[in-house]
Amino acid sequence: MASIFLFALKGLLDQVPDVIDSAGRARDAWDRFKNKGDELPPPEDEDEQPPAAA
Repeated sequence: MASIFLFALKGLLDQVPDVIDSAGRARDAWDRFKNKGDELPPPEDEDEQPPAAA
């Protein structure tokens, strides 16, 4: 009986690193999703002059 419990516990503990990695990737994806609309467009270069109209 104890060996079955230990085998099941080992199987569960073997999955913990994968769960932590997946949670980190999900958090990163969520942060990218939330911040996507917050990004400002790159500033326009003020030194550049528009082309002259002919």
